[in-house]
Amino acid sequence: MRKFRCLFIALSTLILTVLTFQSHAQQAVLYGKVTDKDTGEELAGANVYIKGTTQGVSTNLDGNFELRNLAPGTYTIVCSYISYKTIEFADVRVQSGQTLQKDIVLESDAFLIEGVTVVARRSTSTDMALISSIKSAEIVVSGISAQQIKRSQDSDAAEVVKRVPGVTIVGNRFINIRGLVERYNSVLLHDVYAPSMEADVRSFSFDIIPSSLIDRIMIYKSPSPELPGDFAGGVVKIYTKGIPDEDGLQVSYSAGFIEGVSMGTFERAAQDKGFWKGFNTGKYNLPNGFVEDVRKISDDAEQVMYTGRSLPNSWVAEEIPVLWNNSGSVTYSKRFNLPQNQYLGSITSISYNNKKTRYSVARKDFNSWDELTGSSVIYNFDDLRNLQNIRMGIMQNLAWSINPKHIIELKNIYNQLSQTEYIHRTGPHYDFGYLANNHSFYEIFRGIYAGQLTGNHQMNDKNSLDWVLGYGFSYRDEPDYRRFRSDYDSVTGQSTLYVPFGAAASYFLGRFYSEMTENNYTFSLNYSHKPGVIGGLKPVINSGFFVESKDRVFKSRNLGYIRASLLGFNPGLLDVSIDSLFHPDNINPTFGLALDEQSNPSDSYSAANLNIAGYVSLFVPLTQRLNFTGGFRLENNRQTLNSFTLTNDPVDVDLSGFDVLPSVNISYSFGENMLVRAAYGKTLNRPEFRELAPFGFYDFNFNLVKKGSDSIRNATIHNFDLRWEYYPSGNEIINFGFFYKRFNNPIETSFVPGGGSGGIKTFTFANAASATSIGIEAEFRKSLKGMLNSGFADRLNLLFNAALIQSSVELGNAGLGQSIKNRSMYGQSPYIINAGIYFHDPISSLYVNMLYNVIGKRIYIVGFDDYPDIYEMPRNLLDLTITKNFGKHFEIKMGVSNILNKGVLLLQDGNQDGVFDRENDQQIQRYLDPRSYSIGFSYSF
Repeated sequence: MRKFRCLFIALSTLILTVLTFQSHAQQAVLYGKVTDKDTGEELAGANVYIKGTTQGVSTNLDGNFELRNLAPGTYTIVCSYISYKTIEFADVRVQSGQTLQKDIVLESDAFLIEGVTVVARRSTSTDMALISSIKSAEIVVSGISAQQIKRSQDSDAAEVVKRVPGVTIVGNRFINIRGLVERYNSVLLHDVYAPSMEADVRSFSFDIIPSSLIDRIMIYKSPSPELPGDFAGGVVKIYTKGIPDEDGLQVSYSAGFIEGVSMGTFERAAQDKGFWKGFNTGKYNLPNGFVEDVRKISDDAEQVMYTGRSLPNSWVAEEIPVLWNNSGSVTYSKRFNLPQNQYLGSITSISYNNKKTRYSVARKDFNSWDELTGSSVIYNFDDLRNLQNIRMGIMQNLAWSINPKHIIELKNIYNQLSQTEYIHRTGPHYDFGYLANNHSFYEIFRGIYAGQLTGNHQMNDKNSLDWVLGYGFSYRDEPDYRRFRSDYDSVTGQSTLYVPFGAAASYFLGRFYSEMTENNYTFSLNYSHKPGVIGGLKPVINSGFFVESKDRVFKSRNLGYIRASLLGFNPGLLDVSIDSLFHPDNINPTFGLALDEQSNPSDSYSAANLNIAGYVSLFVPLTQRLNFTGGFRLENNRQTLNSFTLTNDPVDVDLSGFDVLPSVNISYSFGENMLVRAAYGKTLNRPEFRELAPFGFYDFNFNLVKKGSDSIRNATIHNFDLRWEYYPSGNEIINFGFFYKRFNNPIETSFVPGGGSGGIKTFTFANAASATSIGIEAEFRKSLKGMLNSGFADRLNLLFNAALIQSSVELGNAGLGQSIKNRSMYGQSPYIINAGIYFHDPISSLYVNMLYNVIGKRIYIVGFDDYPDIYEMPRNLLDLTITKNFGKHFEIKMGVSNILNKGVLLLQDGNQDGVFDRENDQQIQRYLDPRSYSIGFSYSF
């Protein structure tokens, strides 16, 4: 791998050297940027050419252009763009070998051609457009654009969104905003709630959305009447690519190389040929006609035998070669001009990513701390984890412009993510007194569809209306999660299989199946009215209506194998290989294995939620500088859930509530480029279906059980924000903000005393008494152009954002088993830092970007008196991306991720001295997600 790394670096250096040399061997170069006069937004696709010749170019996504190979002389430069006034620059003189910069500013000009009004759709994917949206917003908002995403190696929305101020990602897919975990944040695809694919947490899985489909992500951090009321950290809106103004086709491909994995081998469960598509091929599903409950046929030994034999003998991993990881996308856009000044636009995109990785995970757990002897180790395992992720995304967006004031859009996105994981676990389990040689095979398939029919209507200068009709569907399928235990003898080098007797234990020799489906139906209507001048003021009245109906069905089955006969079982079967043990002949009612079921009615549930909301808000420019926005949102919500307890008693949850949620936002402008915002709003946080369900799920990785509780109540939050914002130019921003949040009845993870055995711990969800969260945020995006009198510095842009957060939760009755009744909120980091250096040489069309990210330690697993909280420790991440454009069509991108090669560490302060010592405190989990490299290209036709 060292040879490969050296080869990669040498090849990259050679390519860049040759490209740079070639770029400076020209006669003369004229370059610059084309921007909008009013907004400062970069204009992609503008035409820049030399008058009287055929020599010309179009601006790229950043609005940049380059005219190369110019002979010495004097020229007239022309710049044109649809819906803008054409501009000419006469007597532009260039000399031999000269590099001349000429920035161009265009003025908007909606014009008429034979009665047709030509209006171009405003680009929303650039940094400048994003900053313009943030500046003009009436509330506190942050975001990231497709332009910034393109400069990085981020492959999905989870990797993208962590670049936003105050945002982190938990478990590689769940969002944490301002130190508040996924349950306190709402996620929308465009303007419709995103359906969930998670059975165990209240969250949207951000890893499901490929970054290539994203136009921008906006995170609204202060409440407003038009936003959902169920949040405390933020409301995330993910926007997919919009309809372009011209036809186009773009193809991209990237190869990824992971140290220690690529050009090596990989282990996984055997798969069908069609597995590469990312869909469940049915290989591990329960057979058609499989009995509903094995216990119902327990009196028929022969039927139990044949039922046990009907499940596949799939307990051995296959070894396959790994060359490199692959990803690619194809995007096609088309515009059709229709009669009567109408047009139809379409954009279709397909993306694919197939990634394999392999690394070791060190796992430990500890008994209670003893002042004399310290804490004894329960187990000391080493997991070899083989993980394959296949992600496919399809997007189809259509827009019908009836005229510039009436637009109908149909937006569709489907994403599929499959994951297969094989873990080989070895090491001593001291409490059970054996050396582990355990194996687990896990497959999961997740899919999400979101479709929206939207309309935007500008009736006249005073009235506008928009509406959304949406449907969302998601599913989560876990077929045949297989685990088995064997005891390793270090003297003989042999392993002895463990077969339970009496009752199946799924984590020793078991198979677990689950499936979940969720449907979302949404309708919203927003109306804006400008009544004119009232009392010298020009108010705007906004109102709207929202309804969402959501239903979910979750089912699971817990199967396992036991000794068919306590006395007749053949102990020699314990010494054979696992696939020999499951030979059909060894599944019999006399000397072999028998299938057993330990499923409970509580393992499944059905649930529904109906939310009906309305809002009214008033925007009033009190003075030329002072703006006021205030209003309230009314939400009527009903949540139902049906399941059973462990004793088969029915659980029927029916929670209804009517909430009035006021909010106020005030902004004061000190000029065109500086303002201050202040905001207050009341929001709430409702329990999620999974948190109400009594179902308990065993986590193989952390040896714990999580189950729901039907006694949870809504939490309410009072949110306060203050932020100063400064915009030096159209693509620069500097801001500094403060926030404070007060929670009543926050929903927290709580320990269940006496809820487990053999080191297994049980947790549930409960309302704490109260909590507070306070923090400051800063963001800095600035060009160094003209600041250091250096040509190199002129090509640099700096990005920095950081958050400092402190929270405290009063546990109250939720703190059973804990003498310390307050702590930081689960998942909250005391600091979050993102930094980036962006270098762009317009002469050579070379981009070099370096990005840095780190977060402070945060509670990963909640503990109790004798078992302190487990923290995820800080990890410094550094990525490098190099991009080279060849004209406006071809691009090459190379990158290195996790340059510092830093690993993940979960640490427990066993002696509770308040000092987290990476070497001497209790390391619960440690692993290194290896350094990776990528090289790819894209071509635009």
